[in-house]
Amino acid sequence: MKILPLALALTLAVPASAASTDSDFAASLGSVSDGLIGRAKSHQGFYRKATQETGPNDPILLAQKPLLDLIKKVESSVVFLVMSTPSEGPGKKPGGGICTGFFTDAMKELGRPSIITTNAHCVEKMAIGAEIQVGLYTGDDNRPKMVKGKVLAYGSSDAAKDVAFVELVDQSLNRRPLPLWSKLDRGEQVIAIGNPLGMTFSVSRGIVSALERNRLSSTFVLEMNQSDVAVNPGNSGGPLFNMWGSVVGINTMIASQSGGFEGISLSLPSSYITLAMRQYKRTGNLKPGAMQVEISPSTETLKLTVRKVAPGGPAEAAKMQADDQLIAVDGIDLSGPENEAAMKAFLTHVKYRSPGEVVSVTVRRAGKDVVLPVTLGEAKPPEPPRPEWAPIPPKPQGDKSGPTSFSI
Repeated sequence: MKILPLALALTLAVPASAASTDSDFAASLGSVSDGLIGRAKSHQGFYRKATQETGPNDPILLAQKPLLDLIKKVESSVVFLVMSTPSEGPGKKPGGGICTGFFTDAMKELGRPSIITTNAHCVEKMAIGAEIQVGLYTGDDNRPKMVKGKVLAYGSSDAAKDVAFVELVDQSLNRRPLPLWSKLDRGEQVIAIGNPLGMTFSVSRGIVSALERNRLSSTFVLEMNQSDVAVNPGNSGGPLFNMWGSVVGINTMIASQSGGFEGISLSLPSSYITLAMRQYKRTGNLKPGAMQVEISPSTETLKLTVRKVAPGGPAEAAKMQADDQLIAVDGIDLSGPENEAAMKAFLTHVKYRSPGEVVSVTVRRAGKDVVLPVTLGEAKPPEPPRPEWAPIPPKPQGDKSGPTSFSI
């Protein structure tokens, strides 16, 4: 990404002829200022001399100290990512991009001190194991230390799986891992650190505007937390912090008509990072699983119902049939919640299982519950790629309740 130079600084010079005028003006104020000082002395405790305190007791700095300390605490754990991808055809130049990542505490889920988390859409055009340039914070925001990293795993561009893991080749250079936190409230203050438009280690602050912005389509599940923290292309994959320094989300998307920040940023909740770590520990990858079925709510019961089973796919191999009603998947109840919540739970659970893993699906068929072990496969046809920085996908015209069906 090309970084344009900033605007030239303007210098304001005082003309020499102004010197005598200023001195005359100062002299004329002498008697007035003496009178003011004398009056102030006679009203001790009422008048206070105005100063600009630059020491440790500056009340303005003291009020900002928690925020300043927080930034100092977490900024070295944020990284600058530079991706290079091979050309997509003869005569075409190699591709690339700039994103953000952060060292994440992985001891509980992976048994390792840390791992670098970012968005899948930052690295999904690269091969697993490909080299990636990682910029480490040095104390100079404009000059990160560039070191070698490699891509470990990535999911897919749909929001429920837009997670990827990277690691440094030299593990001794790892920084302090950041803890994850899932609780968030509207109005809570949050900050983002990232590399918007290639401007490294930029900090912005705002509040949480809304929680769980849900949007479902055939291959896209969206459960984003909305804030007014300023982020732009280049912030993708970066952390959203609460005021305790814990990561509450990955800055993933903006809702924009212009292509730039318009006051609505969307972060993937940190709980999805935990799901990704668990999948990576089980399988060593973050590939999304698929049953190759089409699901939609029944017009009669409003419960999730199988509409179509792809020939030769995992669902057909498990003897799943059209008109089967989904009751549960791996013990997760799909019969009680409203259909959109059930669809989201089902889709997210399956996507955080890898091809080859077995999930237990309970269906109701002819009034009886049947348990089907389904060995997941890969999505066919491949899921359509999402733009690197996408707005919220629009709903079909006239659709107020979500999609009529989705495939997985």
